[in-house]
Amino acid sequence: MPDGTALGAFLRWHRHRLSPRDVGLPDHGRRRVPGLRREEVAMLARISNEYYIRIEQGRERSPSVAVLDALAEALQLDSGQAKHLLALARPRSRTAVARHTRAPEGAVRLIDQLALPAVLLSRYMDVLAANDAAQELFPNMLPGTNRIRSSFLDPREWEFWRDWEQAAADSVAQLRTDLGGDVESSPVRSLIAELQQHSHVFRQLWSRQDVQQHALTPVRLRHPDAGDLELHREKFIVAGTDGIVLYIYYADARSMSAQQLDALLHRVQLRAGR
Repeated sequence: MPDGTALGAFLRWHRHRLSPRDVGLPDHGRRRVPGLRREEVAMLARISNEYYIRIEQGRERSPSVAVLDALAEALQLDSGQAKHLLALARPRSRTAVARHTRAPEGAVRLIDQLALPAVLLSRYMDVLAANDAAQELFPNMLPGTNRIRSSFLDPREWEFWRDWEQAAADSVAQLRTDLGGDVESSPVRSLIAELQQHSHVFRQLWSRQDVQQHALTPVRLRHPDAGDLELHREKFIVAGTDGIVLYIYYADARSMSAQQLDALLHRVQLRAGR
């Protein structure tokens, strides 16, 4: 574990959100600091207080899976949060963490043959490739840009998404989930520092330690040409890559959004001479 910062922050956040009553302990009234004390978490996890402090402060480099499972149970983490806890405690070596700047050629050829909007993103949410349909649907979905950076720093995005606040929260939770233990790597530190410096909304969302726990939410857009759209997206991991994902966007059959999307994509086909 490089320095324990991410793991410690995650443990503290979930420790502070629980009250003694939540975990069946006596509640003796108001506390100076909300949440459980370290010794209470240690007791619930059946480990020593000193050992828990070392884990939270990053001085214990290899807590066992059994200890991590006990902490997850003590802090009442759900399956997604427990999985993230394990990832934070088991980061890859820094030499194994690379920032992909190109998508596999086969994956690019695939999305170029799809009629539906499709995009390839790195685990850092860099746009590696987007087909013509995706760039017609998302004017800012350009290769070389970063989706999380655009979401928070480009004012056009705030108007484009009909529920920008929810979409922003989902994107931060998804980024944290996808990064796992790599959250301590240099490329991620640089990206997070930039966003925290320039966006107070991102600062607040990042501090919440949320991870993506549910199915992808609907995509609700205010498109300048197609009007209001409500779409779905499917996510696929590209085999043989370090976390590159393929997103495909579509509408419910026979819905108004399907008709609007079809009209938008028809323009793409006309330009391509199809």
